[in-house]
Amino acid sequence: MKTLHPMSMKAGVLALGLGLLSHGEARAEEPSASSHRLSVYTVAGAEVYLSEARTIGGVGGGVGVRDTLNDRFILQADLSYLSLLGNAASLRVGAGIQRSGTYAPAALLTLSTLFGERLSFLTPAHPTRIAGPAMSLGVTLAPVRFDFQSVQLSLLQLGLGVGSDLPGLGINYSVGLLEVGATF
Repeated sequence: MKTLHPMSMKAGVLALGLGLLSHGEARAEEPSASSHRLSVYTVAGAEVYLSEARTIGGVGGGVGVRDTLNDRFILQADLSYLSLLGNAASLRVGAGIQRSGTYAPAALLTLSTLFGERLSFLTPAHPTRIAGPAMSLGVTLAPVRFDFQSVQLSLLQLGLGVGSDLPGLGINYSVGLLEVGATF
């Protein structure tokens, strides 16, 4: 029966350990498949569209769906009911980027559509009421946002957009006070 020398056993264990480490490093360098994380969220806040011809919006809340790609990129859509200036609805679609980790501030490019009751103003530039929804393209910033993998929480979102009420422009202001999402 052949006995192993203690030095050769140590060398063998060391070689095995280095082999496992190098295999793990090679594995970490392989490109990973994109990971999607679908979540549903509720939002509460205010949104208003102001122009020379109309004012539409209010305060309320809604629901939405979000897809987070690779824990970095965000695609989302939400629908909210707004009251105060009448009954209105807001449909927002956004795409943006978030910081990875628990503290996850985000910035999104947002397309907002407000429709429903509104205040209309007749001016020389707009002698008749503008028909159709108020659409605007803008930016939404969420500086106080947290991502706990299965739960997302945002305490403040600020949005600013520009829309066209030809002739003239409209400005869309939005403030999200609370947003809570859950991943399933």
